[in-house]
Amino acid sequence: MHWYAAAQLSSPETYFQTAAFCLVVAVTLIAVGRHQRRTGRSIFNPDRPVRVAGVLLPEAPPSKGKRVTGRFYFFLGCFLIFGVVVNVINGIRASRG
Repeated sequence: MHWYAAAQLSSPETYFQTAAFCLVVAVTLIAVGRHQRRTGRSIFNPDRPVRVAGVLLPEAPPSKGKRVTGRFYFFLGCFLIFGVVVNVINGIRASRG
């Protein structure tokens, strides 16, 4: 009748390690997403002005696609926060019994 009640829980350490990893990835994605959404420039390839033969070339204007990508990173990071909460709850349940 209650087949889900018989599910075997993992060790609490596994849940807490997974929650810590998800938290690190979520914070990184949120920071990268906020930076890219705010500036329109990627954190990995920032499109800085370049000096060629003593002449400063202007930087490319920020694109709308980069801002959309920043929003995607931000929302993906927020979704991973949900995974952190679920893993912490399961870790507490596994440590109790």
